[in-house]
Amino acid sequence: MLKYFRNPEIKELTFKFSIIFILFAILTTIFIKGELNKLNKDYINQNTLIVGNILSKHPELEEEIILSLKSNEDARYNEEKNYKIGKNILEKYSYDENLDIYKNPVLKNFSINFIYRTIIYFGLAIFIIYIIIYDIFKYFYKKAEVFTKASEEIMDGHFSKFVDENKEGDFYILSSKFNLMSNRLEESLLNLKKEKIFLKNIISDISHQLKTPLSSLIMFNELMKDENMPIEHRENFLKLSDEQLRRMEWLIINLLKIGRLEAGVVEFRRENNPLYVTVNKALAGLSEKAKEKSQQIIVDIDEDVYFKHDMDWTAEAISNIIKNSIEHTDNYGQIKISCEETPISLTISIKDNGEGIPEKLQNKIFERFYKGENSVNPSSIGIGLSLTKSIIESQNGSIIVESKEGEGTEFIMTFLKTIV
Repeated sequence: MLKYFRNPEIKELTFKFSIIFILFAILTTIFIKGELNKLNKDYINQNTLIVGNILSKHPELEEEIILSLKSNEDARYNEEKNYKIGKNILEKYSYDENLDIYKNPVLKNFSINFIYRTIIYFGLAIFIIYIIIYDIFKYFYKKAEVFTKASEEIMDGHFSKFVDENKEGDFYILSSKFNLMSNRLEESLLNLKKEKIFLKNIISDISHQLKTPLSSLIMFNELMKDENMPIEHRENFLKLSDEQLRRMEWLIINLLKIGRLEAGVVEFRRENNPLYVTVNKALAGLSEKAKEKSQQIIVDIDEDVYFKHDMDWTAEAISNIIKNSIEHTDNYGQIKISCEETPISLTISIKDNGEGIPEKLQNKIFERFYKGENSVNPSSIGIGLSLTKSIIESQNGSIIVESKEGEGTEFIMTFLKTIV
C-alpha cells in the first residue's frame, strides 16, 4: 500500500480527505452542540411554563419545585415516592416513556428541524465529497485523453513526445514507457523503410549489373544459331559465353553477400583465431596473379597474433583489398601486409607502392559499383571494397584509406578487442 504514496495524486487525495475529515469533525461538533443547546433551551422553556402555571396558583410550593428542578439523580432517588405519584398521574393522560416523539410538544419541533438540518448538513458534506471525487475522475480522464490523443498522433505517423514525463509517480513512469514505445516504434518503421529502400536498390543494382552480360549471352546465342559458322568461331563464342556466365555467377554471389551483410542476417563465428592463418587464406587465390606481374607480397605478421574474428569472412575482406592492390600496382611492385597490436585493438595494414588514389575519389572507393577512373580491369564491377567495408564493420571494425597519387595506397583496418 505504501508504494502507491509515491504518486502525487495519492498524496493530494490523502491531504484533501484529511482536511475534509478535520473540517467535518469540527462542523459536526458545532452542529450537534448547537442542536443540543436548542433542545436544552426548549426544555428549560417548557419547565419554566410548568413552574409558572403551578406557582401562579400555589406560590407556597416555590422552594419545593425549584429544589426538584435542581436535584440530581441521588435526590430523585430519595424522592422516589413523589416520582411514582407523578408518574401514575401522567400515565392517566398517556404521558409516559412510550409517548411518541411527535406528540411531545418540546421534541416535536426540535426533531423535525433536527432532521431537516441533518439532511442539509450531510447532503452538503456528500456534495463536497462528490465534487472532490469528480475532480479526481476528471483528472484521470484527462490523463487518459492525453494518451488517447498521443496514440492517434502515432497512428497518423507523428512520433514526437506528447506525454509529459518530468515528474514522479506511476503515471509519469507510464508516460516514460509510452514515449519509449513511441521512439522504438518510430525506429522500427524507419528501419522498415530503410529495408524497403535497400531491397529496391539491391534489386535495381542486380538488374543493372546483369543487363550487360545477359545482353552479351543473347547476342552470342543468336550468332551461334548460324549453322554455317566456322567451328573455331563457335568455340570462341562458347568461351565468351562461359566467361559471361562465370561473371554473372560471381556477381550474384557477391551481391547476395552484400545484401545479407547490410540486412544484418549474417551470423559471424567470431573465434580467437591466428591472424597469420587468416591472411594466408586470403592470399591463397592471389599469389599467382602477383607472380604474373612479378610483384612482391610481404607478410609481416607474427604467428602468435590472435584476435576474435570470423576467419572466412575476414579472409575474404583482406583478399578483396589485396586483389585491388595487385590490379593498381605496376609490375615488380610491392605489397606489404602488417599489423600492430595494443591492449584494446588490433590494426591491420595493407600497403602498396602503386599508382595511388586521387584525393577527391578516396571517399568514393567503398561505394557499391564504383570503379575508378583509371580502372585497369574492364570486367571489374566495383563491389569488392564495398563488400570488404561491410564485412569489417559487421565485426565491429573500421576501415580507412590513405593514399597519394604516384606513391601508393594504404588500407588500415582496426578491430577492437573489447567492445566498450
